[in-house]
Amino acid sequence: MTKKTKLLRKNVPIDKLVTMAEMGLGVVRPLNKEKRYWINKLAKEGFPYNPILVTPIKDSGYYLLTDGWHRVQAAKKNKEVEIDALLIPADIGLSMAKANKILRDIDTDYGFKLKCSDLPQQWATFCDADND
Repeated sequence: MTKKTKLLRKNVPIDKLVTMAEMGLGVVRPLNKEKRYWINKLAKEGFPYNPILVTPIKDSGYYLLTDGWHRVQAAKKNKEVEIDALLIPADIGLSMAKANKILRDIDTDYGFKLKCSDLPQQWATFCDADND
């Protein structure tokens, strides 16, 4: 049996976003040249950003950031207080966060030519269109 999942799209407060690393479930990676490049590029392009992927953390008002770290940093740089997000269930969110890490590693290994780390965003855009 296939599960049906409906994604909710809403603006979420940037100061209520936490990463896997901040929750002690991942490694904090340094802010390197490549990350700074993408953050600056996105900040210059400005809003609207593609929606980030988040999982609500039960009864806390916080959200686990699953995909969209660079967009969040660009929004912070532009002094935004909220960002457009797709809310996904916890089981999908944790799986997507793990997949995102693997896809980023593949991109790093191949000089970002394969664009594997774009897949979670493409999935989210596809799912969001299905919700309309």
